[in-house]
Amino acid sequence: MSTIVSGHVTTPAEVAGGARAALDAGLDAGLDAAVAYLRREQRGGDHWVGVLSSSALATAMSIVALHLADAARFHEQIARGRRWLRQTQAADGGWGDAVVDVSNINATSLALAALALTTSHAAADEENGEAETLGRARLAEFGGWAAVGDPDRCTLSGPCRTVAALAGLMDGRHIKRLRPEVILLPARLRRTISTTFPAYLSIALLHATLAPHPLNALPSYARARRQALDWLRRARGANGSFEESAFLTSVIIMGLIALGNGGMPWLDAGIAFVAVSQRADGGWPIDRDLETFDTDLSVFALDEAGEAIPGAERVRSWLLDRQLTHSCFPTGARPGGWAWAMPAGWPDADDTSYTLLALRTLGVAASAPAIRRGARWLEGMQNRDGSWSTFVRGSRMPFDHDCPYITGHVLSALAATGWLATRPHIRDRALAYLARTQRYDGSFASIWFREATAGTASVLEALSDCDLLATPMAARAREALLRGQNDDGGWAGLRMQPSTAEETAWAVLALLRCEGDAPARKAAAAGARWLLRHQRDDGGWEPAPIGLYYSAMWYADSYYAVTLPLRALARARSRHVFA
Repeated sequence: MSTIVSGHVTTPAEVAGGARAALDAGLDAGLDAAVAYLRREQRGGDHWVGVLSSSALATAMSIVALHLADAARFHEQIARGRRWLRQTQAADGGWGDAVVDVSNINATSLALAALALTTSHAAADEENGEAETLGRARLAEFGGWAAVGDPDRCTLSGPCRTVAALAGLMDGRHIKRLRPEVILLPARLRRTISTTFPAYLSIALLHATLAPHPLNALPSYARARRQALDWLRRARGANGSFEESAFLTSVIIMGLIALGNGGMPWLDAGIAFVAVSQRADGGWPIDRDLETFDTDLSVFALDEAGEAIPGAERVRSWLLDRQLTHSCFPTGARPGGWAWAMPAGWPDADDTSYTLLALRTLGVAASAPAIRRGARWLEGMQNRDGSWSTFVRGSRMPFDHDCPYITGHVLSALAATGWLATRPHIRDRALAYLARTQRYDGSFASIWFREATAGTASVLEALSDCDLLATPMAARAREALLRGQNDDGGWAGLRMQPSTAEETAWAVLALLRCEGDAPARKAAAAGARWLLRHQRDDGGWEPAPIGLYYSAMWYADSYYAVTLPLRALARARSRHVFA
């Protein structure tokens, strides 16, 4: 069928060509806007820092810590934190981890307990108990304070029930108590508790004091108490924080001050860290804003778009300077890895993998000492089952156990450094692990992101980097991504959930590795169109709560929602998906 336009007969091919041209023009404009965003947001000419979503959990825990540390000195900050909690309370009366996710028992119970404990800081205009009344009703729907005391129902039960006990909302004598004697275990065993070990120790010491136990009379308790306090002193970072986290640092401050050990000089720096971490709106993020990972992502995105990386030499030096040259006391990790933030971040497999890839993108040779140290560090972190955890080798904790998403990133990094070429056993062990953990539908999990898309995309890209796209494992992962696409062209954690920019980008990036695959190309084109439709005027996309911190705490990061879509659109352009 033809159309007559101004005396010219327009053929279907011409109509289709015009549509493609319009799409290509929109693609170019979208890429230009996203590139401009990254160029103007670069910090100091050498790195990028995204914004983690503010968190009810971190805000509640931080005002508790400041209240216990010096209620008079921090009165205004505590009052602002309380206002933030009231302003971000969900319509159903509860709180979510971040301001953009649904309410849950963790955030609701901790916010309620924090408001109760800090009620002396209530502002003059604060409505009398309305937030607490609504919150208690919502908590009752979750199972009430009894559920808070049950780790199976409240995944952050330790901090939540402890603050509730301090606020008089739960009986400290009858809550489930932790014991500090775990510090007496061999280091290789206690390290598997991973990043929550500092919080565990401080809460355990407090529990032993809140509700004295016959075990307290044994010499082992006195020894455990001394060793635990010394371990915490040694585990703090150079800026006084624990792991660059206001939440974790506040848990430790709470435990030690309530225990009666608030006079320890080294605790002052941790209190100062929490105080300066408050945002202008009164809230706190769950962790310090990402810098290493977001810089890596920015390098990838600009490079894939064919853009020169501004200040490339300075960016390269910035990343190289952040390679850890000392062992990490809390985790026992050797030198050679990278952390997400400095100076108190702990080295992890994900930031190390992506930084190695970024350095290779920036022209650092595979034979360079920093690359070899990083690759050797990753090799040493491989678990016995062939996988990689995030922080601690062999950890079985819910937030730091074997992970296909992390394993995929490590394989990509070790392939890019040439490490696998001479050590194929590393790859073979990892592939055996991935074969065991691939789900019935072909997808893969991630402990740091929800459901299926992130993990599946990571593994599919890793298989491509290892020249294994022709394997049944890769075919099943590809099919899982195709089945997971929503009718609007985007992706979410699972099909039928609202599509997000981050998950759509992950899927597009992975599917475009499948050269010559018509269904994958068609799906990727639909994903690219979804991204173009949802791009903001400033060149970015709306961040979605897709991240999982400590396995159950939702967060969003602004740079995932810029760099990943930019990279996906750049790959879509280079593969001519609209042709």
